[in-house]
Amino acid sequence: MVEAKQFREILVLDENLVSLKVSYDGKPRIDADEHARVVDEAYRKGYDESSSQHKQQILDFRSEVNALREKTFSDLETKFSGILCEAREALKTLTFNCVTKTLGGLEVNAAIVSSIVDSVIKESGLDDEKMEIRLNPEDLSLLEGLQAELRSKHPRLEFVADGNLDRGDCLLSSRFGKVDGLLSTKLERLKKGLGSNR
Repeated sequence: MVEAKQFREILVLDENLVSLKVSYDGKPRIDADEHARVVDEAYRKGYDESSSQHKQQILDFRSEVNALREKTFSDLETKFSGILCEAREALKTLTFNCVTKTLGGLEVNAAIVSSIVDSVIKESGLDDEKMEIRLNPEDLSLLEGLQAELRSKHPRLEFVADGNLDRGDCLLSSRFGKVDGLLSTKLERLKKGLGSNR
């Protein structure tokens, strides 16, 4: 008996051929239904794996986008807070400088001095008590026409000229203490008020 594997050339035999048996020498054969089932199963498995990988990639991408978004908003918030703080500080400085320059260039007249005196008396909360108001001599001279009116409201009010005070300054003294109406003090209060957090 002669065995031969698949061969494309002419097969030369040493003996006469008595019988012939053809057999398949390869992987086991499967029928068409089994083949369709295996292909379908392989397709489903590949589809499921691919789908699972795709979903995971989408989840990873969403996670990266969310992290990037959070970082962006955090960075923007930090920058905005910094800009806001700088703007507040600049506004405080600008306001203080404007008030200081305005007061520095303000021409003091009788109405302004009268308003300053009224403000200091109101701050003291006194009416009938003995009060001493100290003013710059030039400011006091502006009040000459108004002193009688002020004394009619506050009978025990006395005015004293004080050359150590600047124009626009005013000090009130009574048995209850003093009321500081100096412009420098008011500016310092303004500065502190602008510096406080609201």
